[in-house]
Amino acid sequence: MPPLFYLVISIVLSTGIFLLFQAFKSWNVDSLKAIVINYGVAGTIGWWLAGGCSTFSRAWHSDWRWVAIGLAAGSLFIYLFQLIARSAQENGVTVTSISAKLSMVIPVAIFLVFDPNDAVTLKKIMAIGLAIPAIVLSSWKPEQPKNQKNWLIPMTIFFGSGMIDLMFATFSGPEFMREISFRYLFPSLPLTTAFITGFIWLVAKQPKLQDSNYSSKFTWAGGLFLGIINFGSLYFLLETYDKVDLDKSAIMPINNLGIIIASAFLSLFIFREELNRRNALGLLLGGTAIALLYAEQNL
Repeated sequence: MPPLFYLVISIVLSTGIFLLFQAFKSWNVDSLKAIVINYGVAGTIGWWLAGGCSTFSRAWHSDWRWVAIGLAAGSLFIYLFQLIARSAQENGVTVTSISAKLSMVIPVAIFLVFDPNDAVTLKKIMAIGLAIPAIVLSSWKPEQPKNQKNWLIPMTIFFGSGMIDLMFATFSGPEFMREISFRYLFPSLPLTTAFITGFIWLVAKQPKLQDSNYSSKFTWAGGLFLGIINFGSLYFLLETYDKVDLDKSAIMPINNLGIIIASAFLSLFIFREELNRRNALGLLLGGTAIALLYAEQNL
C-alpha cells in the first residue's frame, strides 16, 4: 500500500467529521448524545488496538506525564466537539473546518519561541499573522453583523484545537512513544475521559434517561458512524507519521490544508453553502497561511 494512501485517507475521514456534523441537522440527530456515543465507540476501538490495561500500566511507569495529560484533555475534547457540531450547523462546514485546522499555527508559534532548534522566519511570522483575520472573515455573516457568536465560536475552536495540537505535537516523539502500542493508547486516553465526562453531563441534564431520546436510531447511528470516522482519522494520521517519509511538521500542514480544501469543495456541492466575498477572502488567507508553513517546511 503506497505510504501517501494513509495521508489521503486521514484527510478524507477528517473531512467526513465536519460533513457528518452538518448532516446531523437534517437527520434531526441530538448532537450531544451522538458525540458521547462517538467517544465511547472511538475509545473502545483505541483501547483494543493499544492492548488494554497492560499497555496503560507500562505507559504510566514509562512516563506518567503524557498519560496524565492525555486523560485530563478529555474534557476539552468533548467541549470542543460540541462546539464544532454547533458551528458546522450554524456557520457551515467551511468556516468550522478552517477554524479547527488553522489551529496548527498555535503549536508552531510556541515552538518558535521556546524551541531553540526551530528558527524564526518571515514565512512563519506571516502565516501566524494571517490566521486570526482568516477565521474572523471566513465566519462573517452579513445578515448578522453585530452577533459576536458568529466569530467567537470559531475562535474558541481555533484556540482549543490549538491546545490539543500542541499536546500531541509535544508528546508524539520517540522519547515518549517508546512502543508502537503507546501511539494508539495516547489518543484513546482523552477519548475515554471525554466519554465519561459526556455521560455524566447527560445524566446531570436529563436525570430520567427513559424520558430522553436515546432510542432514536438516527442518534445512535450518527454516534456510531462518527466514532468510527473519528478514530479512523486519528489512526490513519498516526500511520502517516509512521510510514510517510516526511517530517511531522510537514505532514501537519499538508493534512490540514487538504481538509480545508476538501471541506469547502464538498460543502458547496453537498450542502449548497454560500460564500460571500469576506468568507472567500478568509478562506484564501487561511489557505495562504497553511501554504506558507508548508513551503517553509519544504525549503
